[in-house]
Amino acid sequence: MTIDQVAKHFRISKSKLRYYEKNGVIKEIARDRNGNRVYTDLDLIWIDFFLNLKDTGMSLKEITYYIGLKKDGQKTVVERKEILLNHVDIIQEKIEELNFIKKEILEQVKRYEVEEGRCIIKSKVYEETDCYNI
Repeated sequence: MTIDQVAKHFRISKSKLRYYEKNGVIKEIARDRNGNRVYTDLDLIWIDFFLNLKDTGMSLKEITYYIGLKKDGQKTVVERKEILLNHVDIIQEKIEELNFIKKEILEQVKRYEVEEGRCIIKSKVYEETDCYNI
């Protein structure tokens, strides 16, 4: 695949792909005889994995550290596994937080239906009967 196709596929800019390659987040991409990048299936798998880590909140610094470990080979498998499991814990916390927020929003929607818009937000800080039309 070309850089245009990869950028379109992952919905990121070509300049971001170049930036990630330049900074070692993505390995150096092979070039054709005209100097154009040619992405392999393995490149796409790594980019997808990297973007998933990034999209779930792992910093570029952490990802770069993980990549460094990966380059060190088999001796770092235990540490890499630990990094990913710790990240899964962080993702789970975010899921729980988002589920709580979702529940709160749905309760507000229900109040719209029950109160017909008169009492939008019930205070949890003060008394439950306090109403705020926000």
